[in-house]
Formats: sequence, structure tokens, C-alpha cells
Amino acid sequence: MNVAIAARKVKVWDLPVRLFHWLLVASCGTALVTGFLLEANWLSVHIWAGGIVLALIAARAVWGFTGPTYARFRNFTLSPSAVFAHLKDIATGAVHRDGGHNALGAWMVTGFFIVLTGICITGFMMLGGMFKQGPLKAYLSFATGRLVREPHELLAWLVLAMVAAHIAGVVFESFRSKENLARAMVTGVKDEGFIPARHVYTSNPAIALAIIAIAGAVLAYTGISANALPGLGVKPVTADAAWQKECGDCHMAFHPTLLPAASWEKIMSSLDDHFGEDASLPPETATAIAAFLKANSAETSDTLPANVFRRVSETRPLEITQTPFWLRLHGEIPDAVFKAPPVNSRQNCAACHGDAASGTFVPQAISIPKETAK
Repeated sequence: MNVAIAARKVKVWDLPVRLFHWLLVASCGTALVTGFLLEANWLSVHIWAGGIVLALIAARAVWGFTGPTYARFRNFTLSPSAVFAHLKDIATGAVHRDGGHNALGAWMVTGFFIVLTGICITGFMMLGGMFKQGPLKAYLSFATGRLVREPHELLAWLVLAMVAAHIAGVVFESFRSKENLARAMVTGVKDEGFIPARHVYTSNPAIALAIIAIAGAVLAYTGISANALPGLGVKPVTADAAWQKECGDCHMAFHPTLLPAASWEKIMSSLDDHFGEDASLPPETATAIAAFLKANSAETSDTLPANVFRRVSETRPLEITQTPFWLRLHGEIPDAVFKAPPVNSRQNCAACHGDAASGTFVPQAISIPKETAK
């Protein structure tokens, strides 16, 4: 009678490596979904996901120098000759199982580390420069943040392609080697008979934890301190009482950074025909409001709204809701949303933007009232 003998299981992937892998999958998935599929007000979740990705990569880098045998970067096979040998094995049908990552797998993991780090760095640069949020806001201009937006998006698409290639590679190698590689990353074990690692190490968790704790504390303190600084090119605007009263009595008092000085000057010089209404004010009051608006107009600030609203409509330069940016951003919103209460008008920015009064208009503060979504 033939009795099948089960292959002996050998521990390959330690718990920290497995946790890193699956936490990275979850955080990258969250970042990709919130970045590609969900609305802008999911930005906070997107930021947290990106921060976790960066923290995981940093921790994995430490473990790559202090962890056990198959966690060590020293055992990553990255030589071109190893890659060609692996491709030759695939072409000839030869199977040589590796204990850790094979040559192509090692290059894929390294590529993930590099590209994901690039995504996180450009993402935080965008956050600081364009949205004046996060630890880089005091050091980066809007132009710098906008400059890295396209690389950030291109790297995100590259990661999607890499994920697809990685999954395909795992499925292919699992079929070719008759070993479930995905399951091995869950259980941590592989069947004996693979090619062992060239270098054998014992882990140093105490050293790893000390490095991570110290570096984490330094980065947290630095990040919190930097986040408390004002954004580069953003000056505080002290609301003018006359502006708030006279403009706010009829409609929302639009923040002065939402139009350039030339537009405010034309508006204040033609109050007797203010969009079809007579909004005339005493000369001294009108002069004071005009001075306040000019002193804090779009040209005086480096926020995203100030930068994009400097470009006005050629035919209707006095209307915020006719600027190219406003029309592009709100073009898909049905007219019914603007007509229904509590919005009632395209000019009622505060109905959907919780920070409209401050002129920041961050994506996280966007919330279309439920009544208008019916």
C-alpha cells in the first residue's frame, strides 16, 4: 500500500514580514480607491492611507537590515544574471523553487518600495503646496505642489500596473512550481526542497524596535511642529466689519482671495448696478470695503482658490461662478442641486463648503446637503 508522505514545512516568512505585506495591501488599496474612485471629501482617508504606506515602508527598511534570513535585503537576488537565469528557466520549463523571492520577485518588491515612496513624497508635496496642509505647507509654494501632481498620478497608474503584474506573477509561479505562494505569505511556511538563502541571519527585534521608536518620535515631533506653521504665502485675513455687514446682508460675503484686485475694483465702482440691483453705499463705506478687498485679493495669497480664481472669465470677469475653474469643477452638478434648498443659489458656497468663510475650500470640508441630493 502506498502511503503519501507530507512534505515537511519550513518557516520562511516571519510575522513582521507577513504583517507588513498584508497591511501594505490594505493601505495601498485604500489609497487607490479614495484617490481614483471616491469623491474629493475622502482626502483625509487618502492622506492617512498614504502616511501608513510610508510608515510601513520605513519599518520594513529597518527590518530588512535587522530581521531574520528571508527578511534581509542581503538575500534579495537583484543581479541581472539571476534575472536572465530565471527567465531561461521559465522558457525551458525548469523549476527551481526559491526560499525567499526569486529574481523577478525581488525586483518587483524593490520596485514597489521605490515607486510607493515616490507616490507618498509627491502626495505630501501636493498636500503642502496646493492645499496648504501637512508638514510641508510652510515650505512649498502652490506652483511646486502643482508641479508634482502629474508625477503623483503617473506613479499611481504605474503602481496599478505593477499590482496587476505582481498578481499575475504570483499566480503563474504558483502554478509553475506547484506551491501556493499567496498562502505561504499567510502561513509563513513553504514545503522543503527549495533553494535556501545564501546568507543566514538571526533577527534583532530589540534593535529594530529601538530604531523605529526613536525615528518615529523624531519624525512625529518634527511633523507636528511643521504642521503648526502657517502655509507658505498665506497671510491671515482679518475680516472687515463693513465688508461682513454690507456684503453679507444680501448674500454670502465672498472671501477677498476669490477674485483678483481688478475684478473687485470694477465691482465696487459699479454698485449702483450690482448684477441688476442697486447696492449703492456711502462713499466712505464703499472706499473702506474696496481697500480691504484689494489688500486681500487673489494676488496676495498662495492658496489653491487664490491661484485658480485669478483667471476670470473673459466675458464675465466679475463673477466667481463664471471662472473657468469654477465651471470645470461644478460642471457635472445638476442645476437642481443649486436651485433646491438649502443651497438655493450657485453663489451660496457655504451650503456645501464648510470652510467657505475662511477662503480655504479644502476637499475634506465639502458636503452637499442631503436635501439637494434627492
